[in-house]
Amino acid sequence: MTIQPIGAGSAVLYITAADLKERGLTPSQLTLEGALELARAAFAREGMPLEGPIEIEAYPEACGVLVFARVAPPPRQWFSFAGFEELLAAVRALPALCQDSALAWLDGRFWLSLPGGERGMAACLSEFGRTEDAGTHPDARLAEHGRAILDRDAPAVLLRHFPPV
Repeated sequence: MTIQPIGAGSAVLYITAADLKERGLTPSQLTLEGALELARAAFAREGMPLEGPIEIEAYPEACGVLVFARVAPPPRQWFSFAGFEELLAAVRALPALCQDSALAWLDGRFWLSLPGGERGMAACLSEFGRTEDAGTHPDARLAEHGRAILDRDAPAVLLRHFPPV
């Protein structure tokens, strides 16, 4: 089974014919209740709780089943930057500042966070850095192995100390 985000609040789960065969099923035999059970288990394993309705679309050639689902956004979004210049360029390009943001250091990269539902600023940051996958549990990794630089209001603090030239 493979999960692919398709927006801030949606994802698609691909259940292969082999996944179904392991459970003694074919795509045509999968019921709504069975799909819901598989989807809940798969999304829970990835730390993405399901929220709202799911839509099932089965393909007739027995290649598998696609399950479209609304997922609760993660509490935080993380973006990492290879260098300080990339981080500053991203912060300077933000359309607004976010007080609920933090800055950390991990694995030779700067990590900047935003609230989970923030879309406009997230789109801006993703142009300069790498969007970190919530399924890899960045909050836990940063807490255990990272180094906190700024706990809140990170873009404003950076701009105060490094204003645009």
